[in-house]
Amino acid sequence: MRVDSGRSRIFQTADDVADAAADLVADVVRQTVAERGSCVLALTGGNTPVATYQRLAKHDLPWHAVDVVQTDDRVLPDDERGLNWKTITEHLLDVAAVPAERRHPMPVHGDPAAGAAAYAELLKSLTPSGSADLVLLQLGPDGHLASLFHGEYDPADPSGVVAVAAKAGVVRMTQTLPSLTGAATRLVLATGAGKVEAVAKVRAESADTLATRTFLASGGLLLLDAAAGETP
Repeated sequence: MRVDSGRSRIFQTADDVADAAADLVADVVRQTVAERGSCVLALTGGNTPVATYQRLAKHDLPWHAVDVVQTDDRVLPDDERGLNWKTITEHLLDVAAVPAERRHPMPVHGDPAAGAAAYAELLKSLTPSGSADLVLLQLGPDGHLASLFHGEYDPADPSGVVAVAAKAGVVRMTQTLPSLTGAATRLVLATGAGKVEAVAKVRAESADTLATRTFLASGGLLLLDAAAGETP
């Protein structure tokens, strides 16, 4: 493993990234529960975090004191679960036997605005700041985070914890940038050759990676494997 530019750590393989991320999350959970009695994790979906969730589920952690919330998800018909929530549930929550009362899926059915407002209130009820203790995200292929797509959100808008965004005709629910950056521990995962261009855009400070760069500033950490960290 080597450290690159102070905001990222580069590991040899994707498995190494997953091991390191799971260990970091586990350490935060143990420390936060010991200090405060509870911990809030904000987790994303997608393929990249799956290996991290699988490893995290094997840690002996006080899950009875850990609230799991979402960073973002798609708004779907009533007969479907959010795709991101499905990933979190199948690879972490069910395996680790996280209590039902500690699981907080986004209300992706019904009116999106009402669901977003309700989820904002939930987050505020879990922590005084309305932000999780730790946020885990993956880097999108275009350099975006969560469902914060360039040109479709106001990065300076502090009024809402959760916003509703649209991308390619798909309605999404997402925590806003101020909510995500409010976490004391902020992790972004990027693995595989398919993320080379996205990583390069972040390093080059491309305008359309503002959310990612803001999230990583002042303590955020980008965890890469060697394939994703290559120069395109």
